[in-house]
Amino acid sequence: MTQPRPEVLQKLTPVLTKRWLSPDAWQIGVYERLDGYQALRKALDVHPDDMIQLIKDSGLRGRGGAGFPTGLKWGFIPQGDGKPHYLVINADEGEPGTCKDLPLMTYDPHSLIEGAIIASYAIRANRAFIYIRGEAVHAARRLRNAVQEAYAAGYLGENILGSGFDLELVVHSGAGAYICGEETALLDSLEGFRGQPRLRPPFPAIAGLYASPTVVNNVGTIASVPYIVLGGADWWKSMGTEKSAGPMIYSLSGRVVNPGQYECGLGITSAS
Repeated sequence: MTQPRPEVLQKLTPVLTKRWLSPDAWQIGVYERLDGYQALRKALDVHPDDMIQLIKDSGLRGRGGAGFPTGLKWGFIPQGDGKPHYLVINADEGEPGTCKDLPLMTYDPHSLIEGAIIASYAIRANRAFIYIRGEAVHAARRLRNAVQEAYAAGYLGENILGSGFDLELVVHSGAGAYICGEETALLDSLEGFRGQPRLRPPFPAIAGLYASPTVVNNVGTIASVPYIVLGGADWWKSMGTEKSAGPMIYSLSGRVVNPGQYECGLGITSAS
């Protein structure tokens, strides 16, 4: 087996996984020492519309499979409509052989929480949900503990960091139905109904959770947001490809020599 070329190794500098090997990386104290919640402070100092524009400029696309532009999805949420807005994070990772979201929530849950707060601020949502697969007991436990830490530190709840912005974040464990990985089936399940896909239109941005405007994003998408806020759109676009910017966590499983999770820029090939 040949060694990766030097130009390929330069693409492998960890971004999304940089804290994973730190001792007790899931604890808020470690997260804060490693730039944690600095992006939130920066985000709360700008207008929500500017945050949406930043995500548009970064070229961030959904990490759940469809690759829809994230900033565009956020921008679909109507403003001034008098309805509550919701952020729902799809953590119902059920594809065979895919396990990129579970280790992220296990080893770096605060990156997801910080991203959720920033995203909620941008779309003017005061309530957010993380819908996690029911079998993921350990990851859910870590995530719930991290949410409690964030509340205690003033990053969740009322008047976050004195900004006047309020957010309640709920971690919801599903029943393990594969179909709930589809966003509208997930919304039905979150409402307490049998999870099954809805007819569209209307789309979730207009009538999602509880018939209100809703953004549904994947774990990897939301966890990328704090890095974009700190590094900027141009830095994020320096990784990946022109049409698919940024790094991505890939799962290698099956008959491979070294299975596991690997972070590389989008567009990398297995031959690299």
